[in-house]
Amino acid sequence: MKTTHKNLLVAMTVSTLAISGCTSIGKMLDKKPETIATAEKSDAAYYQEATTALDKGYNREAIDALNNIRTFYPTGRYAEQALLDLIYAQYQANDFEAVTASTAEFIRLYPTSQSVDYALYVQGVTNMGGAPKASRLFNLDQAQRDTTYLRLAFQDFQNLLNNYPNSAYAGDAAQRMIAIYNEFAENELVAARWYVKRDALVAAANRAKWVFQYYPTSTGVPEAIAILAYANDNLGLTETANQYKTLLKINYPEYLNQDGSVRLSDTQAKTRGQKLLSAVSFGKLGRANNKTDGYQGQYNGQTRTQVIEQANSLTLPNRNNQ
Repeated sequence: MKTTHKNLLVAMTVSTLAISGCTSIGKMLDKKPETIATAEKSDAAYYQEATTALDKGYNREAIDALNNIRTFYPTGRYAEQALLDLIYAQYQANDFEAVTASTAEFIRLYPTSQSVDYALYVQGVTNMGGAPKASRLFNLDQAQRDTTYLRLAFQDFQNLLNNYPNSAYAGDAAQRMIAIYNEFAENELVAARWYVKRDALVAAANRAKWVFQYYPTSTGVPEAIAILAYANDNLGLTETANQYKTLLKINYPEYLNQDGSVRLSDTQAKTRGQKLLSAVSFGKLGRANNKTDGYQGQYNGQTRTQVIEQANSLTLPNRNNQ
């Protein structure tokens, strides 16, 4: 994190205290011993309780202990790690709304921490799953739901790559960005297929063209070209249709029948959807620690450098410009 950002945060804090006045500061200091006195255990005891609970998978008990640390010892030696473990426990407890609140708080409170990349990563993974109270990732076809959270996740992972390119999470985040990019293309194809089935060929061509133009490296491009060829052919726009058929013949001949007509296959679409769903399950989320964490990344044939470079080349178009 840039020093200027840290200085800005410090300046804001100093300004706030100055405005409050010496009396307010005195009250704050007077209340601190009283607050700590209400704690039933030391911060070390609470943290040991939380660690034991996490090791046993008792996430709710861990959350209670970690919240006690943050309530009674907000500036103590375990405060930062407690918030990191709280993020993990909340995620494991499927309390996704709390996760994003905690990751945002961690980034705000500890902007220079070496674990900010972890907070960004978990925030992205959580947003990638969708709205906090909606069906989660593996229970719902991404392409058939609101893509707002996918866009947020893409931004989280992009921030991670831009600011922490050497992070242990960078490779996994890059693969998730690629998967999200493909999901946006698939989202357009879902609509295009719907229009094709209803012979709304102009609308189908428009959605397919959006994929071809704005997601040119996505896995949806072959089918988008096929839909464009099919739609234009059936609209009587033979010259344009033949141009797309030529692209299919050279690059994706499986979309053409022997007589040169376009083959639109639901099987191909379903297979692609299955691959995309599996593509976002890389790695294993672990607890963050200043020395080690439980994360293990997985890569599908590409080197770490290649997948990061590929992700960095991707952009999501502004949907309002369609």
